[in-house]
Amino acid sequence: MVSVIHLVVQHVVSELNDYLNLRSPSLAPDRVVLGSLYDVDGNPDASAKEKVVVSMVNLQEDRVYHSVDLYEKQPDGSTDVVQPEVRVNLFLLFIANISEYDESLKALEYVISFFQTRHVFNYASIPQLADQQGRMVFELHSMTFEQQNHLWGSLGSKYQPSIMYKAGIVNIRDRQLEAQVQPVQDILINEQPS
Repeated sequence: MVSVIHLVVQHVVSELNDYLNLRSPSLAPDRVVLGSLYDVDGNPDASAKEKVVVSMVNLQEDRVYHSVDLYEKQPDGSTDVVQPEVRVNLFLLFIANISEYDESLKALEYVISFFQTRHVFNYASIPQLADQQGRMVFELHSMTFEQQNHLWGSLGSKYQPSIMYKAGIVNIRDRQLEAQVQPVQDILINEQPS
């Protein structure tokens, strides 16, 4: 099974890096990294220093577009019985982990302008997902001060300039077949004499 979440988010990080390299060539390449501010032992992650860090801080099932389709038609006419895909929204936090405050604000402005111009990512544009249908749509997600306080407390850090985007809808499906149904070839009608 292909890791859709990882591939899509990594693609967005790569595109954002390309965008920053065009807009601000003086910045170091690979200014955006996917990860966390801290390693698993709770120590500051050195690879995140002076970077825009992209962290997934929540994952939520999308109940509005919940799929119930158990059948998938194949090109040969047969039908596969499969479990319906799960559709989720990701909440991605873009943290400007940059020591110079004015540079961190500039970095966040670049993130906002990037998603202003490119807020939809089709799976077809990602080589590993080219055979799958789907897309990810990014929209700015504003938090209250209380929500920000809880978030930064759970991250174990003091507030840093950051912005959150809701990325929906990611389609996740295990392609394991439950059954395969052959197409109907003939219809027999038994007429009873009256």
